[in-house]
Amino acid sequence: MGGNKDRKSGAKDAKAGKRDGANDTKAGKRDGAKAAKAGKRDGAKDAKAGKRDGAKAAKAGKKEARSARKRDRAGVDPAALIAEARADAFTDEAPERAFAHFRPLAERVPAADLPVFTGQPLLMRANVRAALDALEPHLPAAVSALREPRLKEVFELPALVMALDFSAARVPVATLSAGEIDRMLAEGAPWRELMLTYLEVASHPLLGLLPRERVAAVRAGAGKLDKARDFVALPGLFAEFAGALAGKHPFPADKLDLLATLGGALVQQVRPGNALAAVPKRTGESILRDQLAALVAERYDHLQVLAAVALGKRKADELLPALRAAVALGSNGAAAAPEDAPEGATAEAPGGASAEMTDG
Repeated sequence: MGGNKDRKSGAKDAKAGKRDGANDTKAGKRDGAKAAKAGKRDGAKDAKAGKRDGAKAAKAGKKEARSARKRDRAGVDPAALIAEARADAFTDEAPERAFAHFRPLAERVPAADLPVFTGQPLLMRANVRAALDALEPHLPAAVSALREPRLKEVFELPALVMALDFSAARVPVATLSAGEIDRMLAEGAPWRELMLTYLEVASHPLLGLLPRERVAAVRAGAGKLDKARDFVALPGLFAEFAGALAGKHPFPADKLDLLATLGGALVQQVRPGNALAAVPKRTGESILRDQLAALVAERYDHLQVLAAVALGKRKADELLPALRAAVALGSNGAAAAPEDAPEGATAEAPGGASAEMTDG
C-alpha cells in the first residue's frame, strides 16, 4: 500500500513539474517576445531619432554651406568674378579649333527628339554679339543677384556659334521631301495669315503705321515659293517699322523668329522647274550639328536669364534680339545688317545644307 502511494505521489509531482515547466517555458517565451518587441520598438525609435538627427545635420550642413558661399561672395567684387570668368572662357572663334574644343561637350547632348537645325550660324553670331554688347553694362547687377551666374558659358557663345558653323558645313547636301515642305508651310501658314491681316489693318490710311503698298506686295502672289518668301518678308516688315508698331501688335519675338527661320529654309528648297529629290537618312554629321545648336540655344537662355535678373523680363526682351532673328535691330529700332553676314548666306534644310525643291 505504501508503495502505491509513493508511486501516485511521484506521478503527481512529475505531472506538476511538467506543468510548471510548461508554464515556465510559456512565460519565458512571452517574456522573450515582449523583450524582443520592446527591443524592436526601441531600435526603431533609435533609428528614427538617428535619421532625424542625420537630416538635421545635413540641413544644417547645407545652411552652413550657403552661408559660407554668401560670405565668400560678399567679399568678392562682381567685376572680379566677371574678369575671372572671361579669362577662363574659351573664346577662340577660329571655326575648326572651336569645333574641336566643343565637340566632346556636344556629343554628350542626348540625340533623342533633338530638333533639326535649320538656321544660319553667322546670323546667330551677329545676334549673340549684339546681345552680349547690350548686356555688358548690366553684368555686375546680374552677378550680384545670382548665386551661380554661369558667366563662362555665356562668354563662350561666339566661339560656340563658330563651332556650329563649322559643323554645319560638314553636313552633306540634302533636300527636303515634298512632305517636309508641306509640313513647314503648314506650320507657318496660320502666322502668315494672322500677321498679314494685322498689317493690312495697321497700314490702313486712317492709321498709316506703315505703307499700304508694302503689305499689298506681300499679300500678292500664290504658290509655295511665294508663301515661303512671305515668311521672310513679314518679320522683315515688323523689324523695319518696329518704331511705329512697338507696343501695338501682339506677336511674340519667337513667332516672328519661327516664321523667318521657316522661310529662310523653304526659300532655298523651293524653286520652279526642279524635280523632287530623295532625302537621305540623318547622318552623324547632322546629329552633331544639331547637338551643337542645342548647346547654343541653352547658353543663350543663360544670357537671357542674366539680362532678366538685372533688368526685368520685359526690358530684357526689348533689349536682346532673338537668337535666330532674321533681321537684327539697331538701338533706334531700325533694321540693321547683321555683322559679318556672308554674301548669299543660305538657310539649311533638316539633315543637311540647302538644296532645291519644285514649286507647285
